[in-house]
Amino acid sequence: MTKAPSAAQVVDMLRSQTLVGAVQGEIERMILDGELKMGERVNEIALATRLNVSRGPVREACRSLAQAGLIESQVNRGFFVRKLALKEVVDLYDLRAGLMRIAGKLIASRITNERLGRIRALVDEMDDARRRDEDARFRDLNSEFHAALVEAADNRRLAEIYQGLVKEIRLYRRGLVSTGAMELSNREHRLILDAIVAKDGERTAVAMEDHILQGKARFLAAASGQIDE
Repeated sequence: MTKAPSAAQVVDMLRSQTLVGAVQGEIERMILDGELKMGERVNEIALATRLNVSRGPVREACRSLAQAGLIESQVNRGFFVRKLALKEVVDLYDLRAGLMRIAGKLIASRITNERLGRIRALVDEMDDARRRDEDARFRDLNSEFHAALVEAADNRRLAEIYQGLVKEIRLYRRGLVSTGAMELSNREHRLILDAIVAKDGERTAVAMEDHILQGKARFLAAASGQIDE
């Protein structure tokens, strides 16, 4: 019979898991913020030194990020930030569009007044960011807006799948926001908001799906010539 771990061993395991999670969060942030570029090798020694940890937690964090689709492992070479081909990015947008259509139907029947107020406030804030030509602020608010929509759908599995798709798409999207795109995007946000206020499930579903597909078209126009086929 296998001997149960002691209390001290359990505490050590929990500490290790917490440390790996913290390291994973920081590496993920570096990737999504562009500090680690697509195709760049993940230097485990440099990261361990920077984060003041051993290489073990860094390696475990990289393995988890590889499962999440942000990093890829190459035999005898180590870990590299994933580099997507154009077809992969398009596929992710199409999946996201379908997911948002499902979310739209759920939102119309499940949204609370508190969540609706938050969504409305985010749309207003994005208009302000657009007028001030603050693309970084708009991008952050846009991420909050879509996260708020998914939260309003009140479906845990949908939210988990959505977050995975968004993280992969963000590998490419940073730096591809223009003033014109901000205006078009927030116009579509208001159509979504109006549909939610009307509690029209089909209209909300169509508006959310169309918004993602329009975003795909804007992305492809902005990224033309920048992505490997």
